[in-house]
Amino acid sequence: MNERARAEEHLRIIRILMERATVYRAISAPTALAGGCLALLFAIFIQMREHRWAAHAPEVMRHISARQFAALWLAALVLVIIVNTFFVWREAKRDNRPLTSPAMKLALRAILPCLALPAAVTVWFFYDGYEFDNELLLVGVWIGFYGLALIATQHFAPRSLVVLGWAFLLSAVLMTIASRQLEYYATPLVPNVAMGFTFGLYHLIYAACVWRSAPAALGPE
Repeated sequence: MNERARAEEHLRIIRILMERATVYRAISAPTALAGGCLALLFAIFIQMREHRWAAHAPEVMRHISARQFAALWLAALVLVIIVNTFFVWREAKRDNRPLTSPAMKLALRAILPCLALPAAVTVWFFYDGYEFDNELLLVGVWIGFYGLALIATQHFAPRSLVVLGWAFLLSAVLMTIASRQLEYYATPLVPNVAMGFTFGLYHLIYAACVWRSAPAALGPE
């Protein structure tokens, strides 16, 4: 395929994505709801466990290790990916389209570069970074680059998804600016609260706004 044909194909796919933006926004709402609920549940679980053990062994500074903290949140990520895949598959099946359509491949090409650094930082954290209580750094990278991944879809995604991305990115920026003040409380209180606040509360607000503004976007079952 020559460059002209490739460019025309990309434009055609982008037009398809833009035409289906309302549908994709409706699909993202249940995923955001599930992800937000899971994030809040995980944040509450970690917080309650820390407080419970602090009452029994106050001499120990932390009771969930850095690796356990990261592993719990990665488990939440896996669950959300499974939920999102189900909703995308259901919508593709309804429209008689393949799951791995050209539109999905284009979206993945926009998103995946934004996930390379978070993946590398996560590997580093499990290998070496956990020894220095770097949860705040890890969480800041996760939040910021998740926001960048959403913003990267701005040419074909619904505007509400891009706004959500900016909320995540600006939260990471504020965390970086206030990192010195947050470091005193960083293990593991602030990183856990940050994850619950962004991945939990932001997603729930997004889901509520999408369902309220476009209740008919899901279409008939």
